[in-house]
Amino acid sequence: MPSVRAIAAQLKLSAATVSRVLNNHADVDESTRQRVLDRINKTGYVQRVGRRVTNVVALAYPDEPVRSEYGSFEPSLLNGIMRGLHEQHFDLKLLSLRRDKSPDETYTQFFLRKGIQGVLLRCTHRNSDMITQIAKEGFPSVVVAARFEAPDINFIHADSYPSSRRAVEHLLGLGHRRIVLAIHNVPDTDHTDRRRAYEDAHAAAGLPLDLSLVMELPDSLSSGEQVVDAMLAMPRRPTAVFATNPMTALGIMRRAQERGLAVPAELSVVGVDDSDVRMHVWPRLTAVTQDASTMGYEAASWLTRCLTRDESVRTFRRTIATTFEVNGTTAAPPADERPESPSVALTPAHKHTTRPRRPRSGTPRSAIGRTGKR
Repeated sequence: MPSVRAIAAQLKLSAATVSRVLNNHADVDESTRQRVLDRINKTGYVQRVGRRVTNVVALAYPDEPVRSEYGSFEPSLLNGIMRGLHEQHFDLKLLSLRRDKSPDETYTQFFLRKGIQGVLLRCTHRNSDMITQIAKEGFPSVVVAARFEAPDINFIHADSYPSSRRAVEHLLGLGHRRIVLAIHNVPDTDHTDRRRAYEDAHAAAGLPLDLSLVMELPDSLSSGEQVVDAMLAMPRRPTAVFATNPMTALGIMRRAQERGLAVPAELSVVGVDDSDVRMHVWPRLTAVTQDASTMGYEAASWLTRCLTRDESVRTFRRTIATTFEVNGTTAAPPADERPESPSVALTPAHKHTTRPRRPRSGTPRSAIGRTGKR
């Protein structure tokens, strides 16, 4: 690993000057500061604690780490990250970018001050400027669960548009015409794709978009309860809902049970599942599925390989596929709600990627807490 003295020698500066840059002293001119930071990022300098090189990667959030708005995605993501870090014997630290970083220091200085060697980044549209700046500085980093057009930003994300569109087409094909979209109120590329899929499926079916059926809420059980209450209060009740977050979908199923609304006989529910939540409710949840654990694992594995092997190619832009899985929470709407021509043509891709199951006779109403094993 390069040392402060080695970096100083390469730049023909004193070790004291390099140290002042690392510690964000004000008495260093900007051009010298930038030269030192560029060299640090290119050589992979790692801060030492005593005589030991720190082997720490950060998972950095725009605000508070693991806020409730991230929902059930985080546990699966963390599981994958820890598996990836374990292979190269790295440790993990959680960081809040807005809370912990001083306004007068660069992100590189901030991460070095925290003893961080590389960083995994969570992102929304509101903090995309942070992501752009970190990449511009050249600090080893990868964004998890978002995509970027800028070529210098490393990322891994799941493409949920095709599966989300198949999910809405599935509901339309069953005869549903009033379908609620319960979508996350924190904008990111995933939920933008899911909303676009909902709109495109309606447009392809020749159906107008009813904005009163689009509900933006946090990912939580209580949000799902609010969705059901709002639907039941409408003059003409919707017969289906596509919830773009796991906890919202579970909240919908729980509230439906409380309000005496049978799933799927009176309300069809499609959710999004990051792990195997859909398998632990009854009826099993029809869902767009993505593997958050795999995203975390591949991001952490790539980042630690770059840090330990000094690989010359430091570009990582990976898209993984999602699937649409038909289980027990979708069915045709009640007879009096069916259109005269109920079927909507399904694409060949839809037919190949869904796994419809025959509904069992006497299917009970939805219930949270009953477990179903794979």
